[in-house]
Amino acid sequence: TATIEVLKSIKEPIRLSFYTSENLSLLGPDYISLMLRIEGLLETYKLASGSNLIIERIVPKPFSPEEDRAVSDGIHAIPDVLGNSQIFFGLSGHNSTNGFYTIPHFAPEQNNLIEYELTRLIFDLVNTKKRTVAIYGDLPISGDKTQRVPPWKILETIKRFFSVQILFGDVQRFSSDIDVLVLTEPGELSKTTLYAIDQFIMRGGRVLAFLDPFNETLDVSQNGQPSLPRSRALDNFTKLLSAWGIEIPTRTVVGDVGGAINVQMTRSDKILATKYPVWFDVKEEGLVSDEVVTSGLSRISLRSAGHIKYFPQQSLKFQPILLASRDSGFIDVSKIEYAPNPVEILANFQQTAEQKVLMARLSGAFRTAFPAGAPIVNFNSENNLSHLNNSIKTTAVVIVADADLLADEAWLENKNLGGETLKVPFANNGNLVVNALEQLVGTSSMIGLRGKGTLKRRFTLLEKLEQEAEIKYRKKENKLLTKIEDGKKFIDQIQRTEIKQGVVYSQEQQLELERKRNEMIEARKELRDVQFSAREDITDLKNRIIFYNIWSVPILLLLLIFGLNLVRVISWRKFVGES
Repeated sequence: TATIEVLKSIKEPIRLSFYTSENLSLLGPDYISLMLRIEGLLETYKLASGSNLIIERIVPKPFSPEEDRAVSDGIHAIPDVLGNSQIFFGLSGHNSTNGFYTIPHFAPEQNNLIEYELTRLIFDLVNTKKRTVAIYGDLPISGDKTQRVPPWKILETIKRFFSVQILFGDVQRFSSDIDVLVLTEPGELSKTTLYAIDQFIMRGGRVLAFLDPFNETLDVSQNGQPSLPRSRALDNFTKLLSAWGIEIPTRTVVGDVGGAINVQMTRSDKILATKYPVWFDVKEEGLVSDEVVTSGLSRISLRSAGHIKYFPQQSLKFQPILLASRDSGFIDVSKIEYAPNPVEILANFQQTAEQKVLMARLSGAFRTAFPAGAPIVNFNSENNLSHLNNSIKTTAVVIVADADLLADEAWLENKNLGGETLKVPFANNGNLVVNALEQLVGTSSMIGLRGKGTLKRRFTLLEKLEQEAEIKYRKKENKLLTKIEDGKKFIDQIQRTEIKQGVVYSQEQQLELERKRNEMIEARKELRDVQFSAREDITDLKNRIIFYNIWSVPILLLLLIFGLNLVRVISWRKFVGES
């Protein structure tokens, strides 16, 4: 397994210090179960690694040298329920060259990720020399210190495995020291930078590109208004994509009711919960099998994703990695640019049979998108560069038609622990990115361990029937809400006219107003009935399917046992009768 491979790679002593306070049980039984699991894993690690893994158990008591050591190792202290003392529950690791990593605190929410976290810490201590990843683009993944905005979690995740460079501005040449160039929605691209990306690939460089038809981080301001017009990456990347035989439509996003995420919205003074097809999860059926990048993963969360079209090139191999489900379709960007209406989008959603590739890898011998040479006269000679029309060796480019998946809110949720907020993954977006990078640089020790923390057994039939029921009711609901809103507009318009012009209602207008009010009252009543029926039908459907899943086998076993006993009784009576 991946863990055994990492443990076998230990060549010099590594010391792990496991800190557990005596009063850990005050945090609850889940913490004791987690402690026992970690103890068992560490013992297994020690046996599998030979003599190079040294494990020590430290119990920090109040005001003791052990407590001072825990603090200096970066272990977080959690106040107990009575607030009389501090509780330590974490782990630190040291290698022979003063390398140091720590897991500040273990939490029950991370239970299914524990093996990965422990193995990753050892992997970091063993692999002291990291490959270099350069990140270039418009997404604010580095945060903003002046505004006290922290870096995105994806940056921290990448830094655990790679040496990271953040690049800005106009680039004339990407260094040959860069193992992978990561492009994060690079909209403001000059001709020289686009040419530099092209020639980086011609020199055998590898690229991971996140290109978005609609980026929610950059295209929507914090108050929900459209942001200022900007240059989008897809607009500038057309030249390179065409040379690779790739097209990502710039005004179309993928919607997928199969994995649609539930959202809340306010409409007609009511809070509605509905599925939003533009935000969806790619689950098992969309993770291409036998693909190392998706190994061990179970859920990727996307937002406003595009789709990748490929026109075969003789020298390149196209390998899909992520696919939308069969319940997917296309949505025009105009529907989501400003104040999108999830209820309306779901009600009008049309599924299409066309396969939609969301992430793919191109590999082989690439041809330049600049056959005439550099876009600026004398650019190469002045910068001591030589132009290449073909890649000097086979290389690879991974394209993801979504950049929003990198944002924290797309794959992390906040959990409060002892007054401290932890970001816990509910999707495997971070693991997907690191897996893609490791596959591109040719190291895959940790692939296969990642993603175990979000696996959830699914009732596929139940989800499918729920989707069909919700779409059916949302269409009715949308018609009724529209009717109510139209009635409000009509009444408001008549009332504004009366106030502005000082005109008294005519008898016909009064009758029309009364009719509209009655229609609105009737529509509201019908809307309540529809919403109640939807909840009742879906709940009843869920209960029936869960009942069949849980009790069908026991009932069949009881019937089988009853049948066997009946056969025995009949056989016995027959035997007695004959004797």
